Amino acid sequence: MEGIYSNVDHSNQKCSHCRGNQVSSSKRTKVLLIVLSVSLVLALGGLCVLGIMYAGKVNLCDALTDRKLSKLQSDPENYGHEELLHKYKKVTKCFSSCTEFIDPACKLCANGWIAHRGKCYFFSSKKQTWFESRDSCVASGAHLVIINNKKVQDFLVSKVNETHWIGLNDLDTEGHWVWVNNQTLSETGVQFWHTRKSEPNEPDNWKQVDPSGENCASMGNRAGTVKKWFDNSCKEQKKFICEIKYAFPLTDDN
Repeated sequence: MEGIYSNVDHSNQKCSHCRGNQVSSSKRTKVLLIVLSVSLVLALGGLCVLGIMYAGKVNLCDALTDRKLSKLQSDPENYGHEELLHKYKKVTKCFSSCTEFIDPACKLCANGWIAHRGKCYFFSSKKQTWFESRDSCVASGAHLVIINNKKVQDFLVSKVNETHWIGLNDLDTEGHWVWVNNQTLSETGVQFWHTRKSEPNEPDNWKQVDPSGENCASMGNRAGTVKKWFDNSCKEQKKFICEIKYAFPLTDDN
């Protein structure tokens, strides 16, 4: 009998030991996933710090904005090894862009262009008509700037001290203003026309200089105001602003 009980005890001990190994393995997997998740978050934080250090060069924090980060932090176990590996590769690739000061080929934007919130902007030094400005941007693989939120408007205002052409016009239908990508003002949801107390607000389609009217929009006017939009004759000579996405887009497609 003692032998039988002895065998039963050993069997129970072995099963208990097996369950212990399974629990320990599961815990190790969870810990590994959490460690990987925390490391990734810290790496992204480091990129943001680098972006702040090189302000005006690369806005890495904005470029890396991704809703999957919240999933990664809140549920690291179920996020999956493949997703973690994908994000790790993405962060590693982004780190290479920070070497632009050593290797010019790693720059997000071409020389003379300014990076901001996922796009590159070019502020011309020469003056052209609206049509010539549009064509110059297209020749660079870009387009006249589209202002679809206040952050873009504020950024542009901070960079200019005189009037510049933007990619807005009502050439096809008077009063129906559209951007160069065919979006309307109602679709973008924002507009920053100049307003007046005792005179008509912009756009006013003034025809005393150009009988065809004012069918192209600019930031600012010749009087020096730059914070608002004005309609102008498309034949006027003004500086202009081009826009293009980063040459090195940080998206899930990469």
